Order: sequence, then C-alpha cells, then structure tokens
Amino acid sequence: MFTDYTKIIIKSGDGGNGVATFRREKYVAAGGPDGGDGGNGGNVYFQVDKDKNTLIDFRYNKKFKAKNGENGSSSHCNGKYGEDLYIKVPIGTVVKDAKTGKVIADLSKIDQKELILKGGRGGRGNSHFATATRQAPRFSEDGEKGEEKELILELKLLADVGLLGFPNVGKSTFLSIVTDAKPKIANYHFTTLVPNLGVVKTKNGDGFVIADIPRNN
Repeated sequence: MFTDYTKIIIKSGDGGNGVATFRREKYVAAGGPDGGDGGNGGNVYFQVDKDKNTLIDFRYNKKFKAKNGENGSSSHCNGKYGEDLYIKVPIGTVVKDAKTGKVIADLSKIDQKELILKGGRGGRGNSHFATATRQAPRFSEDGEKGEEKELILELKLLADVGLLGFPNVGKSTFLSIVTDAKPKIANYHFTTLVPNLGVVKTKNGDGFVIADIPRNN
C-alpha cells in the first residue's frame, strides 16, 4: 500500500460587477435605471474519474481557477455566469484543508462529485436600488471575490507492479521510460528515498500502476 500525495491551490471565480445605467430612448429624456446584474463566479468541484490511477497530473499543474462572472450591462442585461471548474481525480482520493488538516471530501464512489468552493455572487445593478424617494440611483454593487484554498490530495493505492532491485541499477530510469513519471535520477546510491509511481498506458486505453520502491539494504 502506497500513499500518493500532493498539494494544490484552487480558486473559485469572482462575481461580475453590476452596472449603473439608465434607459435612453428617443423622446425619453430621462429614463429609469436599467443596470443589469453581474454573473456569479464559477464553482470548483472535484469529480471521480474512473480512468485515473494516480495524482501524478497534479505534480506539474498545481493551480486551478474557475472562470469569473461577466459584468452586467444596460437594458437589464445580466452578466453571464462564470463556467464551473471540474477537477478530475482517481477514486479513493481524500481532499484535506492544508492549513487545518480537516477532511473536506472523501471521493470513494464512481462518478462522485463534490462542491469544494462556491463562486462569488454577482453584484446588483442600479435598478435594484430604485425607490419611491430615490428614483435614479447612480450606483451599483461590485461582485464578490471568489474563495481561494490550499488543499492536500491523498490517494491510497495498491501498485500493480513493484520494481525491486539493488540501488543504482536503473529502476527509476526504467520507470521514466515506460511511464510519464519523472523520478529523480542520478549516478549514486539511494537516489530514490520514497516510492515513485507511474502509470503504463496500453494500446487498449487502460493502464496499470508501477511503483519504484527504494531499497535500504
């Protein structure tokens, strides 16, 4: 049993700003407020992907951000919502808050999806602030900022194949050739201090996990 471990930073989308505009038509000298609302920012979800075996993709891409909501416009046109971000992880991935160590999600079911961060709410346009005594509000509301969080991803797994052998005989080199893993390779003993994991992709589209296991004696 090995634990694949990595840290990443995620951020939900910012909400778009509302706008302060007024209706302008021919023969209408001073129309009422018609500023649209900003769109909500995109949410961040984690979703199980049955085709993934390890967390190796997160070793090289550690920052993920959902799309921002668009600003509102005149004629009561609301801004478009920001596109949600779905981060695909292998089944069995545990998501923890890096600061507190608290478990946020345990993705242990096929096709499981969990909302991790909500996008910022879009700001309201000036049409929302019109009253009987304030018929022409010249202000609007800014959108809320999205949330940002540093996470720990952990995946406990069983390797299908283990590479065993004396130090400095080419186990890490072999792993780097048959998989996309990038283990530390050097011409001295005990270069590998912790297990390195890689996935071999077959012609059929499936794969299996190889572990380069350090040997201390």
